[in-house]
Amino acid sequence: MPISEVRVSKTGPAGPHAEVIVDGKITASQLGSLMQSVTTNKAVLSAAGLRACAGCKSGLDIHILDRFQEVIQVEY
Repeated sequence: MPISEVRVSKTGPAGPHAEVIVDGKITASQLGSLMQSVTTNKAVLSAAGLRACAGCKSGLDIHILDRFQEVIQVEY
C-alpha cells in the first residue's frame, strides 16, 4: 500500500492549504480516493479553518508532492 501524509495549515501562500505527500507507487484511483477523503473530512477542513460543507470544497488549496526516497539536509 502506498504511503501518504497530509499536512494542513490555515495560513499558506494563498490562504488555507493542504500538502498531500505520496510515494511513487500510488495509483490514480488511490489518489482520487485520498483527495475525496481530504476534501470531505471534517477534521481536516476544521484544521484548515474552513467549515465542513458537503456541497462546497472551495477555499482549500491542495498541493500534491512526491515523497523523496532520501532527504538531504543542507546547512548554510
